[in-house]
Formats: sequence, C-alpha cells, structure tokens
Amino acid sequence: MRRRRRRNQRFSENQSQRWILSYADFLTLLFAFFVFLYAISSVDSDKFEAVSRNLLQIFNVEPSSIDPIELETTPAGPDFFNPLYRPEPIPSTREDLADTQPYHQESTLLELRQTLEDHFAQRIDDQLISVSGNSEWLEINLEEPILFLPGSADITAQAEAILYEVAALLSPLQQPVAVEGYTDQSPPGGQFDDNWTLSVTRAANVVRYLQTAGIAGERLSAVGFGEYQPRFDESNAQRAARNRRVSIVVTRLNGPNSLISPTPALVGPEVAEP
Repeated sequence: MRRRRRRNQRFSENQSQRWILSYADFLTLLFAFFVFLYAISSVDSDKFEAVSRNLLQIFNVEPSSIDPIELETTPAGPDFFNPLYRPEPIPSTREDLADTQPYHQESTLLELRQTLEDHFAQRIDDQLISVSGNSEWLEINLEEPILFLPGSADITAQAEAILYEVAALLSPLQQPVAVEGYTDQSPPGGQFDDNWTLSVTRAANVVRYLQTAGIAGERLSAVGFGEYQPRFDESNAQRAARNRRVSIVVTRLNGPNSLISPTPALVGPEVAEP
C-alpha cells in the first residue's frame, strides 16, 4: 500500500512538470518566429540569407529540401546615425523665395512708383492722378473726372486708355491688387440709392476692365467705402469733389489685411490744395 502511494506521488510530480517542456518549446518557436520577421523586414539580402541558414540549422532542416525564398529588396534608407550623413535641403517655401523672386524685393514697388510718376507726370501735375507708397505698398489715386461722369459708374473712353496703361505696368507682377471706390457726402442721385452702391459699382467696373486688360482675376478685389474715408475736408465744394476717386492699391504681403490701403489722412481747410 505504501509502495503504491509513493509510485502515485512520483507520477503526479512528473505529470506536473511536463508543462515546462511545452512552454520551453513554445518560447523557442516564438523566438524563432520573431527572428524570422526581423530577417524578412531587413533590406539587406545577405543578412536575410545568413539568418535563414541559422534557422535551418536550428530546426535541423536540409537546405536542399526547400526552395530559396526570393525577396524584392528596396534601397537602404539614409543612415541618420552616421556622423557624416547630411540630409538633402528641403525645397524652398514661398517665404524662402522672398530674396530670389523680383516681385518680393522691396525695390520693386519703389521702382514701379517712380515709373508711374514718370509715365503720368502731366496728369499728376493736373491733379488728376496721384501716386504714393513705399517698399510695402503702392497706391494710385484716380480722380473722378478722369474716370467717370458725375453720378455715373460707366468708365469713359479716356479712362479706358489710362487703365490699360496701368494694367500693362501691373500685370507682370504677382502681388494682390485692390481697387477701392470713394465718394463725397453728396447724394449720388440717378440709378444709385446711396454712395455705398456708387463706390462699390465704380470699383467693380474698374476691376473688370483691369482683368480684361491683362491682370489675373485672382489678384484683383473690389471694395467700396462710400463717403466715409474722405481725403479732404468737405467744407469747400472744390475740395470735396476730390474725395470722389478710385484707388488702385498694390501690396507686397498676401495677408487678408494687405488689400486695404492705409486710411488717408484728412486734409483740412488750412492745408488743402486750392
């Protein structure tokens, strides 16, 4: 009876330790599996063949019993840990081109201003056109008599010739061009209910003609200010008439606020031109 009990005890001890063998086999296979995954993920075919031979030896498989595995290798990537490695330069962004493209140079608008002043010298002397600006923006002011009849938004034949010349100078550039319409405080009369409508319609008509004359439509915008941004004090009718104008504004920057020219300073009676 005692012998049988000892025999059963030894049998149960052997039975309880059999899982260790299965677990060890499982770990061995799992390790081999991950080694295989690592090998096939490598782009080095020589290293893969070496690992394959080691696996064949581990599992006692004859090399001639299987067909060789053909892998499509890819070029090795850059060695980031190599101290001699130098990454390729990233393609330039629009900001990086500021020093290489002429329309981003500060001198462009200054040169254009001088060209406009020389080209329209006589009309500037007649106070029909004025040009102002700096290296960041350029503003061309066209008085009402050179563009429209009083209370009208139809561009005159004289205005078409002038706008065509302006478009010829602006079309080679790539900066945004904003056309701004202004009026004085006098009621517009005729087909327009208020000065808002008159100023916006005039600006839009000028934009349409500039596009027809060669300026890309995506560069153009039209805005009307009505009588709310006068350049001259309106206590005198002659000075008030000069508030009826259209401004063509060119800017270097492409931001949303770059399309509006600086608010003009009001010229009072004491400094107003006769």
